[in-house]
Amino acid sequence: MSHIRILPEILANKIAAGEIVERPASIVKELLENAIDAGAKSIHVSVGSGGKRLVLVRDDGQGMSQDDAILAFEHHATSKIRTAEDLAAIATLGFRGEALPSIAAVSRLILKTRAEGEPPERPGTEVQIQGGTVRSVRSISWDRGTEVTVHDVFYNVPARRKFLRSNETELGHITRLVTQYALAYFEIRFRLESEGRVLMDVVPVPATRDRVFQLFGAGFLDNLAEVAGISGAVEVHGFASRPHEQRTNPYSQFFYVNRRMVRDRVITSAVRAAYHNVIPASAYPVVLLFIQLPFDEVDVNAHPAKIEIRFRQQGLIHDLVRESIRLALVRSPSVPPYGHRAAWTPGGEVAPVCGTAEHPAQSPAGADFGLTAPPQPSDGFQRAFQYPFREVPGHREPPSYEHRSLRLRPDLLVAAPLEQQAPVLDVGRVRILGQIHDSYIIACDPEGLLIVDQHVAHERVLYEKLASARQKGGVETQGLLVPRSIEIPPHQRALLDKAIPELARNGFVVEHFGGSSVVIRSVPALAGDADCERLLSEILEGLEAEDRTLDVERMRDRIAVSTACHAAIKVHTPLTMEKMRWLLDELGQTRIPTSCPHGRPIVLRFSLFEIERNFGRI
Repeated sequence: MSHIRILPEILANKIAAGEIVERPASIVKELLENAIDAGAKSIHVSVGSGGKRLVLVRDDGQGMSQDDAILAFEHHATSKIRTAEDLAAIATLGFRGEALPSIAAVSRLILKTRAEGEPPERPGTEVQIQGGTVRSVRSISWDRGTEVTVHDVFYNVPARRKFLRSNETELGHITRLVTQYALAYFEIRFRLESEGRVLMDVVPVPATRDRVFQLFGAGFLDNLAEVAGISGAVEVHGFASRPHEQRTNPYSQFFYVNRRMVRDRVITSAVRAAYHNVIPASAYPVVLLFIQLPFDEVDVNAHPAKIEIRFRQQGLIHDLVRESIRLALVRSPSVPPYGHRAAWTPGGEVAPVCGTAEHPAQSPAGADFGLTAPPQPSDGFQRAFQYPFREVPGHREPPSYEHRSLRLRPDLLVAAPLEQQAPVLDVGRVRILGQIHDSYIIACDPEGLLIVDQHVAHERVLYEKLASARQKGGVETQGLLVPRSIEIPPHQRALLDKAIPELARNGFVVEHFGGSSVVIRSVPALAGDADCERLLSEILEGLEAEDRTLDVERMRDRIAVSTACHAAIKVHTPLTMEKMRWLLDELGQTRIPTSCPHGRPIVLRFSLFEIERNFGRI
């Protein structure tokens, strides 16, 4: 008896659909590409429940006749290639003929269409398909173009449906996808709605620069350098961020090859090489890059979803992208904008501080910190004092970190269970000796030497105060004398909607202000009103970085941690003995005085035994 059998067609279609339809955003991608290939000048996308309940895409393209509308749901039925030779030079976004049948196999689908140029007396066509089976085909009154409505994605494949994320997460993927296509096709109008609310509505414009302005605002565009390069038949153009404009994730990098949105290691590697030694290794620049080359120089048939590609001349592409970005950065040098920094006092009041040669003024909220630490000796004492002594440069940029790129440690948050134990830090027995580099407090206790990072120490204090006040329902807020407005990128708007209630519980009053703008009316009192626009942006970026695991509790902690980090005393801030004593006393009252919420150490201890051993006394 044979153990090998041919699968039923319906089951085979469901399996094939898994390669094309990963989530609702996959459906939007395929339908958008079909609309663009059909010559649409206006595309309307509407979704419900993050696309799980409803995805509707309507365009004013050339449409289809009734015969073509029925044939389009057959596997590998396409109007875009005819011979094997056509695969070597594909000029359209779609070509495999798999999108519509794959979508129809895992949903309830309705297609309405009417071909361009049909006489008025010839009606349009409606095709209804459920789970890959045609339920009805009928003539209807319809204008030019096509509308595809997809209900209940994966209703017949529950194993796939249960792996979909929350409505907000799925909507975020869709919004990011529509944004990417809107950037590439600036001559097309794109409108995106969710549950009847407009998330994006951009009209046709003459150039990519104008579309960037529509989507992200003038402030975003001002921080970009224009990229242009050409080598033979290959042309590169677009925008790349100046060094001071950085992100903690790659969501603001958009790559297109012949206006096809792609993921490609060659381009990613070239971008990273262009910014080598320009930005921290764990930071990401903002890049919008278009590569135009002959169609036969690139293979777009390397992946069922048509996202991954292969270049015929990978080295040429890599070098051209790298050098074009480098040249753009050289031609557009920038000095990071000066950010006012205030001297910190125990009571929370601020006093202006001017930069000096000894204590240069620093930008707030993370400008003091990078992402990579220098190599360090393995021995603890050598790590602290670089022992044995060695010559060090007279001026060195301080090592730094960026809290938005770090994951929260659940075991170090206020909600974590904590076993009763003897105090790790007995501040009553600590004697403060001074401060080094205006960044670290040096102290001692009967057991040895202590080095305290003043920034993360204050961050722990403020975080626990915020979390405690939030639990009691009483976070003290400070209304802004002049409300601040900020432009929110389209892919963060759904995330903001989810975050607004939790922002309010943490002392922020944020309201929609029309279009892509929101207005900040109040902030937590401990944060003051310094650069609250940047603080909100950092909070959203931090939430976005944890998008896959984001729940209400994690969101609350991320907001509190970002606020605390922003408000905490910065490095390179001189402190009086009274301020240092106040900080250590406050630190001693926290639940976990040894680590910040990300797991970084607050206090380093060098025991008397270790000191004496390194001096050769033992």
